[in-house]
Amino acid sequence: MSKKLSGNGIWESSRMMLPQHRERIIDNQKIPLQKTKPIIHADEWEIITQNINLSLSEQEPVVVTIFGEYENSEVSGVIKNVSPIQKKLKLENDEGFEWIDFNEIVSVTLE
Repeated sequence: MSKKLSGNGIWESSRMMLPQHRERIIDNQKIPLQKTKPIIHADEWEIITQNINLSLSEQEPVVVTIFGEYENSEVSGVIKNVSPIQKKLKLENDEGFEWIDFNEIVSVTLE
């Protein structure tokens, strides 16, 4: 008997892929995996606010980690202003000023 008729030969010899399936596989490999925003615990928020207050009052430099869909970014500098109404903080670094939303903050650490 031929190999096709013995064992799993019928299924092994008849593998087929539609062009639409192939295109979808290639597209999925090109797109990096999207991340979901982590849920920050109340204790972590307390540490974040302590570091923000320390930077604001003592002019201590901090590193702020900002959430991104594909990867987080880090910005370092000194916090100059906090706007609770707009829910933003103003960070000063070598390039100038940058406003950062509270909703996008993942962590704030001292340098």
